[in-house]
Amino acid sequence: MTGPSNGFEGLLGDLLKAMSSAPGAAWFDAAKALAVSVVADEHEAYNPDPVARIKLEELARVVSLHVAEVTGDAVDAVVEPVTRAAWGVAALTSWRPRLEPLVASASAQPASSDALDDEHADPGAAMLAKFASSMGPMFLGLQVGSTAGHLAERALGSSAFPLPWPNATHALIVARNLDQFAEDWSLDHDAVAAFTVARELAMRAVYSRPQIASHVDALLDAATAAQMSMQKTLLDRLGEADGVEDLSRLLGDPEAFVEGLWGHELPEGGRAHDALNAAVTAISAYVDEVAKVVAVKVLGDAGQLAEAWHRHRTGDSKGAEAAAAMFGVDLSKERVELGAAFIAGVIERDGFEALARLTATAEGLPTPAEIVAPGLWLARTSLPGLGDGAPG
Repeated sequence: MTGPSNGFEGLLGDLLKAMSSAPGAAWFDAAKALAVSVVADEHEAYNPDPVARIKLEELARVVSLHVAEVTGDAVDAVVEPVTRAAWGVAALTSWRPRLEPLVASASAQPASSDALDDEHADPGAAMLAKFASSMGPMFLGLQVGSTAGHLAERALGSSAFPLPWPNATHALIVARNLDQFAEDWSLDHDAVAAFTVARELAMRAVYSRPQIASHVDALLDAATAAQMSMQKTLLDRLGEADGVEDLSRLLGDPEAFVEGLWGHELPEGGRAHDALNAAVTAISAYVDEVAKVVAVKVLGDAGQLAEAWHRHRTGDSKGAEAAAAMFGVDLSKERVELGAAFIAGVIERDGFEALARLTATAEGLPTPAEIVAPGLWLARTSLPGLGDGAPG
């Protein structure tokens, strides 16, 4: 055989040319397309009513005053209700700068198939091998897009993924999910909106502190780099395709293609990974506590609401699992409960006011040893000189 055996092999050649001419855009376009397709259904035309939008903006102004009072940080953010698809695309845009190095690495990976080295190999097999190697960035995009899409199915707001959103100017509230959450738990819609907005603004208050944001960003970059081994899994799956028909089957359902990666285990140990998860676990739990305190101020009682939110966070989430595997952030039920226990332990020993140390400086974030022992954290952070460095 001296040339492509069918039209599909010709398509592979065309795709290779397209990806080589615009590799930087192809993966991101694939990510956006898959994210939108995950949430696309008969309800995705669901847009917030203009009156509801105005009401949310008015509520945000009231809530922001209480958040500022509780956290000590003025929060200047536009709260915007959006669709699931819009949230997913916004999440991808915020992740893009962090993922570009992974894309570059995937683009540089050589094909591992023996078909490229065997001069007597079937030209079609050689093209498949080259395609598998070149598709690394594209399928990284599919993996990321699937993650964003499934997060968008349950996210009430931007803080569903509790990390800094670079260059994000608005706090995004997923209107359909907020309504669904209120309905599922038989809660007052305005109460859910107040709690959700409080949590979004509290998260922004934490990451508005440059030292906190830069420290978490540095830990996240290191942990994400450790996840690069996942990209090899993607390429291996492509390389194992048995001919054109098998590869065509894989490409026919890109979400199914990446689904097996959701079970990828987080790396055990590693200073950056452990430090990142200690920090994120504490920050998320602190934000939950601030939202509860603010909700009590606004609503008078938030017990049922806080319990419903806790159950929502600890419920099964395909998107949260995928994000954990992709970035090395542990969002499991066990970590949520660990964070809640840490915050409760601090308050029990030294009152809510002691939590101010948590976000005062990067050094105030708990170490991996302290996240399981709030007494140790209180002892360290009560020493003179806090703020001279970051936790070890």
